[in-house]
Amino acid sequence: MSSSQSVLIDSLLLDLFQKLREAGMTLTLEQYDLLRQALAQGYGLGGWQDIKRVCRLLWVKSCAGDDANIFDRTFDRYIQQYQNKMPVQPDKPPPEPTQKTPPPKPPSNLPQIPPRKRSPSTQKPGELQVPVAVQSKPASFTFQNTRNDFHVTPTDFPIQLSDVLVSWRLLRQAKQVGWDYELDIEATLYQIEREGIFTDVVMRPVRVRRTELLLLIDDSPTMIPFFPAFAPFIQAVEEARITPARIYRFTSYPDEYLYHWHRPAIAQPLTDILPKLHRQRTVALILSDAGAATATYSQERIEGISKFLTALSPCIRQLIWLNPLPLQRWEQTPAWTIDAVLNGKMLTYERASLLTAARAIPQENMIQIWQMYSHL
Repeated sequence: MSSSQSVLIDSLLLDLFQKLREAGMTLTLEQYDLLRQALAQGYGLGGWQDIKRVCRLLWVKSCAGDDANIFDRTFDRYIQQYQNKMPVQPDKPPPEPTQKTPPPKPPSNLPQIPPRKRSPSTQKPGELQVPVAVQSKPASFTFQNTRNDFHVTPTDFPIQLSDVLVSWRLLRQAKQVGWDYELDIEATLYQIEREGIFTDVVMRPVRVRRTELLLLIDDSPTMIPFFPAFAPFIQAVEEARITPARIYRFTSYPDEYLYHWHRPAIAQPLTDILPKLHRQRTVALILSDAGAATATYSQERIEGISKFLTALSPCIRQLIWLNPLPLQRWEQTPAWTIDAVLNGKMLTYERASLLTAARAIPQENMIQIWQMYSHL
């Protein structure tokens, strides 16, 4: 998309944002900026209906009275007025040739990108399911608008960069891992001095200080409002404040592939990633709502997550799962089931939860994860 197209889209969407507010919807500048971030990530670029879907996800809340009716009425009226001004339109299928000719074969040396999995759905055929928008807290950014001189610099997300760094220092502290023991040379020499050369040697648990981070972020459409909240983790990795570390994305649950965070088209098979993890050093951090944002129950998601955790668990030292939705939103969703499977180890997205997980004893964490497989 060219810069001129981007400017036109910004202008149209800002007009739409203002007309929705004039029509009675309570919208904040942070919500408008979330829409701009979603467009930058590639969402909503299929035309007006695609943008309408993303706007509904970000701006319409199920508990906000008549917001849905106001949104539909105002948006449809706006589309009729500016139907031909949207520079990004869905691709039209090419015309069918009059004579059928075999399509040319693609070069065999091109890389094959596996298709991304869509979010699992439980809706009935013909039933329209509207995602439940989530009221997000403001992110640490400055919003600037060329048409109106207003600025906002919110900084009150529940987890800040300093919290992430403190948690990383806690995770890097020397901790006992597994049931292995090693010779304690100093204690053995001291005991020999006291009791003679025929004394027993002194053994101590193996303790590991080095820690590696595997950061996995759910990029399902319902997770768009939470991307700004995950920025401290991404920033810490990009600025090498957490190292060694790798960031991958997945949709709903990791299936056969994980995708690079900054290059979503690059897929890496789990069979290549998991064997290279160090089971005594790797801490896996998952940022996902586990299906709580759509308030639907998906057996497919539960089975997919359980299968992934079964494969991941033997390869890591510790698992931390942070859910950006509050606890009361988990009920009757896959998040509720996965939390039960993890023996209550799925945590809310709060500073206290992150620090508690960082202080946890890895061996206890792994035992509880292994216990869950007997219930599947």
